[in-house]
Amino acid sequence: IHESHRLESEGNAPQASESELLALVKDPNALRTGRGAFAAKCVSCHGNEGQGGIGPNLTDGYWLHGGKIAEIRNTVVNGVVEKGMPPWGAMLTPPETNSVAAYIFTLRGTRPAGAKLPQGVLEKD
Repeated sequence: IHESHRLESEGNAPQASESELLALVKDPNALRTGRGAFAAKCVSCHGNEGQGGIGPNLTDGYWLHGGKIAEIRNTVVNGVVEKGMPPWGAMLTPPETNSVAAYIFTLRGTRPAGAKLPQGVLEKD
């Protein structure tokens, strides 16, 4: 378990399985929803392309709170309050949090220009 990793316990979002979340990675409608929510809520800290800024780069293989899709979802739902990331699970619907996690998962390996240097632990596939 990664440092500061919490089990999903906050917000109103029921937990989704790894396989359910991975299926959304191939669903164009879910990715469109996730991209829209990311644009509205996440770009101010993570950049338009997930390249990082105030928040970490979401496009490389390094993760502070886990890079598996269910761990990404838990981070979205619970936030990382001590680092300034709000718990979005109280502000997004469960399908939105699932879609945001799926969209973020698709950013890995995209190599946007000006990406923030890696932080955290390299996740092995």
